[in-house]
Amino acid sequence: MAIILPTVIQGPAYILHGGVVQYVEDDIAVEEVLESWTPKTTFGDAGPRHKSRMFKLSYKPVGMLTSGLLNYFYEAHLAPQTYVGQSIIPASNYAVTICSLTENKTYGYVRGGLGAPPDLFCGPTGSLFGQAQIWCLGNVAVAPTNANFLKAAISTITPDTSFDASKIKSDIYSGVLGALSAPLNALGAMNGFMFKFGFKPKTIVAADVGIADVILEADGFNLTVQFAPSNLTEAQLDTWLNYQGANAVLPGQSYGGSATGAGDLVLTGQVFAWIFTAKQVGPRSLKRIYKIGEHRFPAGALEMVNQLTNTTGVPNPLFAFTAGT
Repeated sequence: MAIILPTVIQGPAYILHGGVVQYVEDDIAVEEVLESWTPKTTFGDAGPRHKSRMFKLSYKPVGMLTSGLLNYFYEAHLAPQTYVGQSIIPASNYAVTICSLTENKTYGYVRGGLGAPPDLFCGPTGSLFGQAQIWCLGNVAVAPTNANFLKAAISTITPDTSFDASKIKSDIYSGVLGALSAPLNALGAMNGFMFKFGFKPKTIVAADVGIADVILEADGFNLTVQFAPSNLTEAQLDTWLNYQGANAVLPGQSYGGSATGAGDLVLTGQVFAWIFTAKQVGPRSLKRIYKIGEHRFPAGALEMVNQLTNTTGVPNPLFAFTAGT
């Protein structure tokens, strides 16, 4: 009897895409997304037949605070007029390369784009980035029978030297909302501020080749900020949310458009002086808990949502940042 001996393949890796190197906190998980269809007969199914195939890379980037990573992950929210309604595949540097360090080998895909930007955490107790995704699909400039249609050839790694642990910065942030007076001109958070970037890619399928492109939809493109207020009373928050009275948010009105409770939320790091701005946001809802030993407002209790604004017909940015030290 022959015993088949295992070939163990393991080890750390990083991603190269769009000219940007992304190191990861733990792993890079690759999901094969396959669509098929099955002809029917009176004798049963005739067997599945191929329709389309793509790959989704899921990972949590190392929280290095750099302008290059911020511009890569949040380019659509920084400049919606350039990216919404367009392909998520970059015009150049669109190949996706996984660099396996232990093996000194690259495993890659000839064409891919950012499928989900990570949440952005601003606080002293956690990593900067949440989970991200890159979607990889075939290059429809050639036929599926071409050797360079989907998977890239395995090669050796070109060494990268950009990893820098000193750039993993966690800071204390204070917030200011627009030009509003106290208490909204000095906002603190019990456990940091979380930016969530609404992002919905839409696949376009061509029957002869599979998925031809992926387009960033306008539907679901938005920005939300969540945090647990640390220095506001429940009465102050009730007033800010405009539940009732002369400034009440009425049916049909925008949460992010109220002059009494909305504006640009500007977060400033107290140590490294990086600044993150959620454009034209207002409070939508608040969770509360009444319990011994628990702060009234749990993690992410307050949710702020954006209102789309325009300048001469062009959508304004939903997000902005200013580099610090």
